[in-house]
Amino acid sequence: MLSYFSRPRRGFPGLSSSLLLRMLSAIVLFALLGQANVWLDATNNIVLATGYRLLLILTPLTLLLFGPFALRVTLFAALAGIILLAVPAGPGLQAVAVLLFGYGVAVLGYIVKKEAAATPAGAANNKIMLNVGSLCAGVVLLYPHWQPLPFYLLMGLFLLLCLPAAWRFTPSPALAPATALAVPQGKNGLWVLAGLMNGIKLFAVFSILPQAILAHHSTLPAWYGGMIILNSAVVALLQLPIMKLIARSGNRALWVSLLIILAGLVLLAMPGLFQVHTFAGALLWLTLLSIAECGLSYLDYCAARDNALLIKEVSVSAGAGLTVWVMRYLPAPYNAEILSVIAIFALFSWLWLYQRRHKERFNALNNLYEK
Repeated sequence: MLSYFSRPRRGFPGLSSSLLLRMLSAIVLFALLGQANVWLDATNNIVLATGYRLLLILTPLTLLLFGPFALRVTLFAALAGIILLAVPAGPGLQAVAVLLFGYGVAVLGYIVKKEAAATPAGAANNKIMLNVGSLCAGVVLLYPHWQPLPFYLLMGLFLLLCLPAAWRFTPSPALAPATALAVPQGKNGLWVLAGLMNGIKLFAVFSILPQAILAHHSTLPAWYGGMIILNSAVVALLQLPIMKLIARSGNRALWVSLLIILAGLVLLAMPGLFQVHTFAGALLWLTLLSIAECGLSYLDYCAARDNALLIKEVSVSAGAGLTVWVMRYLPAPYNAEILSVIAIFALFSWLWLYQRRHKERFNALNNLYEK
């Protein structure tokens, strides 16, 4: 009898359905990450930032236990978390809600991303839809007078709209628990570094920027939602052109992508210089950071080729949690500068280890883009 991983596939909910899953879940995630700076205490904010990536380590177990029902289970877990957040309660129940939500969106997001990252174009399209969802979250956050109950009800509605696609989910062989856990010996460390750097960079818009604004304002202004829209729009529009630029660089593809990423990491240290608490300063700073973010998809492709995407994605949680902790507990302007230095160190350390571990494959990996 064939297992559900070896059966002929009807397809991963179809292109439109998988994109819908990615987009709708991203709207909920990024809207909540934005509001967490105001509605959640520092501890639960850190738990959310860390958990929504860290808890994807439960992906193999989820697939093993629930098989073709995996997306339904994770979707209902995220929905349960949203419902609990809507209930006025103490920090303890709030932590349970954040963990449930984090588990649901983490595993759901990884399953979709694992399917997409089989090709460079798929990795880019996945990132585009993620940013379309983030853009829509920015539209939601443009309204400055949200109260918790109506906000969480709207988030719950978005998750319910994901149910038809989740119901048709059929796992591919690449999502078998054994395959998902299989990471080549000795390569974990380098992808932990890549994930740490990635997490710091990605949380510029969800922690560095809002905390820099809150240092000058009592609450987040309405235009903060516009900054999330800007970040998402720039990435969605420029992701494929920048990936094509990287592709045309042939055996220098990795170096070009790293240069783009490095430019963004340097900018992380400069929110004060750009005066990001003002609309104009935030607009310029975040536009440049968003362009630099497009280079990260190449690292997703490299991680997928190493069968290390799970390790890399889990490690993003360390960067995300560290970013929130540093921004909420360490004083400005040193907090952003410290994060920039850590991210740059992680990037160069990753490059050194990657070159050492791939002496024979290093050029071949980049030459794929020349064909």
